Amino acid sequence: MKICGIDEAGRGAVIGPMVVAGVLLDVSRVEELTRMGVRDSKELTPGVRAELSKLLRDLAERVEIIVIEAEEIDRSTRRSGASGLNRLEARIFAKLIDELKPDAAYIDLPSTKYEEFRDLIESLSAHRCALVLEHKADRRYPIVAASSIIAKHERDRRVELLKSELGDFGSGYPSDPKTREFLSRILRGEIPPSRHVRFSWKTLSRIAQRRLDEF
Repeated sequence: MKICGIDEAGRGAVIGPMVVAGVLLDVSRVEELTRMGVRDSKELTPGVRAELSKLLRDLAERVEIIVIEAEEIDRSTRRSGASGLNRLEARIFAKLIDELKPDAAYIDLPSTKYEEFRDLIESLSAHRCALVLEHKADRRYPIVAASSIIAKHERDRRVELLKSELGDFGSGYPSDPKTREFLSRILRGEIPPSRHVRFSWKTLSRIAQRRLDEF
């Protein structure tokens, strides 16, 4: 029996891409993931994620990665008049399922509407398999943790490349003061806008409003 885990990294970021990874593995080898130290990627250091990512690529039957750049994310948000990020993710999850063709897919659920999201994936996917969708699935299922590690490592790698182009903008998440300061510099006209910034995010309007309030 073949199972796959699917998870993303960077959904909530305001700078940089979202990366979605799918990992296909025979169910008989899942225990090897635990022995390797595979767990929720957020609990691991970047160095450990990098090492585990290499080991997972060797162990897995297939690994597929889809990178969604900031411009596509902006076009997909409800604020831009589109269907929203849940539909974007469902489309990507369906694409990974069609490519990996597992008997069962374990997915970290991004939506609060389980039935609706499951139906959406099924409507977008040609391949039929069992679907297991849960919040924080990367903490419960090693196969999802494996995809979380690969997705997070790939996003880390791409963020570091972006920093060589844009300068140090921190983690790219709205909670990071360094990221917010970078965005403030764009709004002040000190540095040019970048296609790697998600301008549809409320973070930008909040920073702009704060500047007006201070003025």
